[in-house]
Amino acid sequence: MSNKHETNVRKGTLVNFQIGLIASLLFTYVMFEVYTSEPIDKTLDKQIVLEDESLIWNEQFAVYQEPEQKVVAQKRPEPIPDPTEFEVVEDDKAIDDLTNEFKSEKPPVESKPFNPDALVDDEEEEIPTNVPFSIVEDVPIFPGCEGLKTNKERAACFSEKISKIISKKFDTDLGRDYGLEGVQRIYTLFDVAADGTIKNIQVRAPHPKLKKEAERVIGLFPKMTPGKQRKRPVTVKYQLPIVFKVQN
Repeated sequence: MSNKHETNVRKGTLVNFQIGLIASLLFTYVMFEVYTSEPIDKTLDKQIVLEDESLIWNEQFAVYQEPEQKVVAQKRPEPIPDPTEFEVVEDDKAIDDLTNEFKSEKPPVESKPFNPDALVDDEEEEIPTNVPFSIVEDVPIFPGCEGLKTNKERAACFSEKISKIISKKFDTDLGRDYGLEGVQRIYTLFDVAADGTIKNIQVRAPHPKLKKEAERVIGLFPKMTPGKQRKRPVTVKYQLPIVFKVQN
């Protein structure tokens, strides 16, 4: 009985040894396959150009030739005269045309002296007949401002004189009489004509009565010395605002 048991144990040990040996060999084989396999080159998917066809020598030679140079036309300078080549004239040779050689003529003298004022322009400058007060060369002169010398002083005197007339003669009570309130603005425009009189009075007012009053007061302005453009009397336009507050 014991011999049979020992035989079975020996057989089982041998089988286990063989199984372990086979497993070890398989494991070793697999490991060799894994570590010795060639790596996959992903760049093989791309197209690789081994050589450029344009660089392949066709075994033919070309002889180099220099490019032809363009001929540029050059302007030849005029020859310099030789100072040694001249005509020799004898000292005692008479000059037949001596009078013409040394003839001196005086410039012609005009019989009348030059007068610049006698020049007449082909086209006379057109002078406007109606000029704004702000740009006229000589402003109209209000009576009492004749002694002032500059145009700026006369313009200031003109404005001061008419402002005094407006403040004294304009009836500001009309606004209260007709139910107006607050600040009233009246815009006027008139001409100082070429003869110095006041003409073409234009008024824009918030009430017809105020318009009529403004026309009346401007008509009280005296005759003036007319304004001038290019030293000629012209009509001068003047704007006059009238502003007052209705007192309740």
